[in-house]
Amino acid sequence: MAKLYFRYGAMGSSKTANAIMVQYNYQERGQNALMLKPRLDSRDGERTVGSRSGLSAPCRYVEELGEIDLSNYDCLIVDEAQFLNKAQVQQLVDIVDDRNIPVICYGLRADFQGNLFEGSHWLMAWADTIEEIKTVCWCGRKATCNARVMGGKVVKSGEQIVLGGNESYVALCRKHWARGELAPLEIRRISAGKEAYMALLMEADPSEEMIARYLDAGEMYVLAVNGQTAAEAVVAPREDGEWELKNLAVAPEMRGRGYAGQLLRHLFKLVAPRCDRLYAGTSPANVDFYRRFGFEEAYVEKGFFADNYPEPILEDGRALTDMIYLVKAL
Repeated sequence: MAKLYFRYGAMGSSKTANAIMVQYNYQERGQNALMLKPRLDSRDGERTVGSRSGLSAPCRYVEELGEIDLSNYDCLIVDEAQFLNKAQVQQLVDIVDDRNIPVICYGLRADFQGNLFEGSHWLMAWADTIEEIKTVCWCGRKATCNARVMGGKVVKSGEQIVLGGNESYVALCRKHWARGELAPLEIRRISAGKEAYMALLMEADPSEEMIARYLDAGEMYVLAVNGQTAAEAVVAPREDGEWELKNLAVAPEMRGRGYAGQLLRHLFKLVAPRCDRLYAGTSPANVDFYRRFGFEEAYVEKGFFADNYPEPILEDGRALTDMIYLVKAL
């Protein structure tokens, strides 16, 4: 007999990645699994679900169920199921009971205030099987709460639904959610909402157009101190198979505390399994900084600044022209 499943977890517990892999497993067995999401969830684009891990898959909207011939499918998978309403959950129940098609729902259990979402409320009430997908708080305990973060602080008032990713939400254990305590220092990968850090990115690269060339394809990491963003870095693969540090910046009020170095050392560990060398392009004023972390001069790209920036970039009163590339063996 088919069942209705509700698999819930806090932010960052890989719910969407799990959903995509379940669909893939059905396909491997020669069966069709239909991926669905509520129309409200527009973060990953039209008719697409996306995971912070980089996995993505096409989908249809739950609101379109009445138009779909379900006889072609062996399973329905619903991502972001917390955004369903009672009638939509009832529709899924009817599909399970009347058409004998299993339905697997993934979503948050509770909002940033600790209250059940409407969809989660009725899935908790009606699902045949309820399973938790676990993740951890910064302290190492199980994270069960979804904290909304604004200005480096946990907030507990506002609209229930505000779409966002790592830039707006963090998973905490109940104790630290109740106290509003964020990690004293942590480094997190930012997969969605990178544009929220544009002001900090432009501390290192003054052109939004240039940043756009590498931001989506690159991996972005943020070092936060008590919830306040202190530094960011973007790394990306090069055509030669090595990796490059495309952007590294420290918030002006956080400078002089060693955060850039901490973030760099963390990046060395992250990219070392994937390449032998990490490159960094910079200006003369920053060469000594990189040398302190084992970088050596590799080559010079003539005219880089003059060719790629419409306005002159001044350093010590002189317009930059050439990019100096340094390299560190990992």
